[in-house]
Amino acid sequence: MTIQPGDKVEVQDRTGVTDLCVDGEQFYVLINNDGLLTVEDTDGFSSFNIPCRQVKKVKEESQLISELYKEAYDVEFRLYFANVSDATNFVSKVGKPKFEQSMDVKWFSATNGKITATAFLRKEY
Repeated sequence: MTIQPGDKVEVQDRTGVTDLCVDGEQFYVLINNDGLLTVEDTDGFSSFNIPCRQVKKVKEESQLISELYKEAYDVEFRLYFANVSDATNFVSKVGKPKFEQSMDVKWFSATNGKITATAFLRKEY
């Protein structure tokens, strides 16, 4: 995985930069000069150089979700303890809400392709 300017990285090995960061600290890449990264902390206060072999690229949430979605057979999103309005809004993002009930449990659900959204209602509904 190539590290490019704008990527977020996490320090895995502090060799040579022990005074500048801690293990697990995250930085944004400003420059990748043939494997020597110039990184900047998240508040933009300081920057330093670190070899790319000493960091790992951090996947943003949307990248991770997209990767998992492509590989999954199906995907389900759930919302718990919702009121009727929140439940129908949540499920409507996928499709037309369908009300269901089993004993004292009530919920709305919708499916679109391999995505299913389910929103369980609070007990008072």
